[in-house]
Amino acid sequence: MLGIPALDIAIGLSFVYLLLGLICTTLNEMIAGTRKTRAKFLDKGIDRLLGGDADLKSKFYRNVAIKTLTPTDTAIRPSYIPPHRFATALMDVLSGTGKPLTDLDSIRATLPAASPAFAGQMTILLDKSGGDPEAFHQALEVWFSDTMDRVSGWYKSNAQRNATILAIALTLFVNADTLHIVQTLWTNPTVRQAVVEEARARAQKERPEDLLPVAEYSNPNDPTESTAVHVSESQTLSGTEQNLLGQLTGWSPDWARWGTLDPQQSSFQRASSWTGTLLWTHLLGWILTALAVSQGAPFWFDTLNRFMNIRNAGRAPDESRGKTKPADNQPQGSVR
Repeated sequence: MLGIPALDIAIGLSFVYLLLGLICTTLNEMIAGTRKTRAKFLDKGIDRLLGGDADLKSKFYRNVAIKTLTPTDTAIRPSYIPPHRFATALMDVLSGTGKPLTDLDSIRATLPAASPAFAGQMTILLDKSGGDPEAFHQALEVWFSDTMDRVSGWYKSNAQRNATILAIALTLFVNADTLHIVQTLWTNPTVRQAVVEEARARAQKERPEDLLPVAEYSNPNDPTESTAVHVSESQTLSGTEQNLLGQLTGWSPDWARWGTLDPQQSSFQRASSWTGTLLWTHLLGWILTALAVSQGAPFWFDTLNRFMNIRNAGRAPDESRGKTKPADNQPQGSVR
């Protein structure tokens, strides 16, 4: 088994970036939940589907099939709409009051008053359904699902921007200086070994999800009530990981520099000198860390596993983790 210090440092850096990436993912999820980001992007997608028709969108949200997805007597938009509910609600709204939602002739008659883009799309789906209400319902579901894929792309772009901002903020908050981390790992074999061992344990866990916050909606009566998915063992930091991260980052040594400044200087002069020293000492390290963490936890999880495979002398990719392959001339199950 390889134990090259440079390789161990690469493992340590990947491990630290992974942990910071996991923290960013959790923070991203919390922000998305607080700001109702999913509901806002879903509403944007619905608006695009309905051709920007404010009256039609208002009727759609008031429809019983959609209204029951939100808390009673609130103006909160749902964060998730099942495709079959979307199709049912839209057919009900378009068919008109007092008419069955399967009345495709009534639906077609309302299209001239709708926006050209929406009317054109509905006409295409009605023609393709061949007068079959069930086929039209299914076509609406597919149309909605395809659009939601684009909405997911918008949401992912927004989440990526948030992750980059969070990576910068977290780097500064915990003083995660890549150059300082490398120096600590190089000069402290004890810490380096502890980091490598914990990195090995982390590599055995489930691959974390992408930086995109993911949630499930288990309450059918309140889709705004979300529960984070994958925020479990694979997404949270253990006590040991938090301790090691604290040893490799933090502001304690930097705060101690304040006492070394000239006491004859004014508070402003001392603060300026201290801040300037910190800036030039850590700037490059901060930039490297922020850029790395913004790549996301999944990227660093995969990178960590590649380094661990090299350290383990080239373990086969399809070989079970934690197991060694018996020699060709050695029976399965024998002790080496």
